[in-house]
Amino acid sequence: MAFMLYTDKKMRNPANTRLIFNGVGNLDVVLYFGSSQSDEVLSPETDAQIILKPVNLIKKWQPNKYYDYGNIIEPSNPNGYIYQCITPGRTGSEEPRWWVDYISGVSGSAWFKVLGEAFRHTDIKISLTQAGLDSAVGGEGIELGDQLQGGRAIPIYMRVVNKSYSLRNDFTDACRGLATNSTITTTTDIYAD
Repeated sequence: MAFMLYTDKKMRNPANTRLIFNGVGNLDVVLYFGSSQSDEVLSPETDAQIILKPVNLIKKWQPNKYYDYGNIIEPSNPNGYIYQCITPGRTGSEEPRWWVDYISGVSGSAWFKVLGEAFRHTDIKISLTQAGLDSAVGGEGIELGDQLQGGRAIPIYMRVVNKSYSLRNDFTDACRGLATNSTITTTTDIYAD
């Protein structure tokens, strides 16, 4: 099992957290980063530190592409809103006109509706302590060390800020996530005396 985010300190439940908002507010979550395998070691590939940071996962609209129900996209020239496929199908060669009302765009046989304002990476703050969230900068990464040994979970405190009054979520297709810089996982020999 590789280093990843978990929902529990014992690293038994991989995190698959989705964002759901019903209006303006904050969502505070504690996740745990690590590997349940005590013989694994994580090191940065080129940087001096292992860095965990918010990343953009949203995909841009593409011509002649099949979209499933629930896929979330943004226009190829982002307008600040995200759209969800409500009728699966293949897009045409022309990008639809992206409205900001209920039924937004039709391209080929695929239909999309507006979900609301796009989540931004600056909407996500992370810290190694709960108290650190108050001074954390949205969108910035945190240093986890120059080497991590498996078998120990590092608590990662995350605050997602919703500045929009719209009901919005990325439940069917993640728009934002957390990722490390380029790393290498190795295994060590552990011998008992």
